[in-house]
Amino acid sequence: MVGGGGLALLILSATCFSTVATSHNRAETIQDLQKQVKFEQQITSVYEDALLGEQKGALKKLSSIPKKNLTKEQKNVYTSLLISQKNYKEAVKLQDHHPQTVENMIAQKEDIDALKAFQQLFPTPNGAFDLAYQEQRWEEMVKQPGVEMTDKRYEMKAYGYLKLDKVKKAKEEAAHIQNQDLNQKIVAYEKAKKELESTKKQMEEEGKKEQKDEEKIKSLADQQKKQEDTMKNI
Repeated sequence: MVGGGGLALLILSATCFSTVATSHNRAETIQDLQKQVKFEQQITSVYEDALLGEQKGALKKLSSIPKKNLTKEQKNVYTSLLISQKNYKEAVKLQDHHPQTVENMIAQKEDIDALKAFQQLFPTPNGAFDLAYQEQRWEEMVKQPGVEMTDKRYEMKAYGYLKLDKVKKAKEEAAHIQNQDLNQKIVAYEKAKKELESTKKQMEEEGKKEQKDEEKIKSLADQQKKQEDTMKNI
């Protein structure tokens, strides 16, 4: 009887403790959920401000949230807002001191002034490459070492080689990616180049004749000009 009573007391004590522990866990869970709801409301408010163009308001709200609580997507939104305010140092700090991450975001906006300003503060091979592309410094761009190549940069490099009249090199860069528009540009450029070479050859042959056909030469000259313009505009 004594043994049975002791066992019953132990079971009762364990049950009471379990009930108290469960209640405590539920309270903690409710508190965690409340914190999560509050946090999500803060983030929603930030997105609303950003969409409405209230960038300073959105930044103020984001700055009050602990960085460790932000997801990668939320950090990127924050970084984009900092970039729009030209606060590049804080943007790099937010991205764990990885300037290339911030530079990639600036490059997507194709803002030359922002690229220049950022490259002066945080010079990177990626920044040098992207800036050279925007400023159409093709020779410098294709020779830039240490660039982290993405599909977009392969496209840019292929286009740069086209502008340098290096079709073979352009094809080599284009082979790294699947880009129909880029491939069509290369085909169009190659076709225009062959037509231009044919026109130049005809003009050369006409120029060697004793009795020159001035009308034909003029027509060929006009044709050459159009073909050159076509190549420039590809």
